[in-house]
Amino acid sequence: MSDVGGSAAIAGGSREGCGFLTFADIEDRLVEALLTCWRYPDRERGWQTLRSAWPEISRDVWAGDYDARGGDGTSADVALRAAAQTRADIAAMDEAFGWLDAVAPAERKLVGLAIRELARGKREVSWNRLLAPMGLRRGSDGLRMRYGRALNSICIAVNGGNPSRNVSTR
Repeated sequence: MSDVGGSAAIAGGSREGCGFLTFADIEDRLVEALLTCWRYPDRERGWQTLRSAWPEISRDVWAGDYDARGGDGTSADVALRAAAQTRADIAAMDEAFGWLDAVAPAERKLVGLAIRELARGKREVSWNRLLAPMGLRRGSDGLRMRYGRALNSICIAVNGGNPSRNVSTR
């Protein structure tokens, strides 16, 4: 089977030859999109960092006073800087968040809360903990089912519609 959840096939928006995206594929991509969103730099902080880092940018690399960690090579406790996000990361994030258009507006909050739980590293969504943010006092199983229906509607939209409606009757 070909790469169903691969970012190369999905980031370009083409699903030719990659098969259908499953519920788990959609959920994984939404988690990846949220993690990318959390790593997205703040523009104002980026500008302030650029202004304060200008002496490092203007250092004389040929004189040997440059270190990949941003230091002068003498301090070993300087942490490595995180790599910048690529255009493909941002495009994949935008595409996955665009999928939420297939979900009813009332259900987007639920999907966001559940995906946030998974992005925080939890193996399962605690539906009881989502009752209060959703303004409910009971009905955790109902939240789970609503989430399942919402992600199913994304699966249908991403995979080109409901296959049972497109069955040939020749």
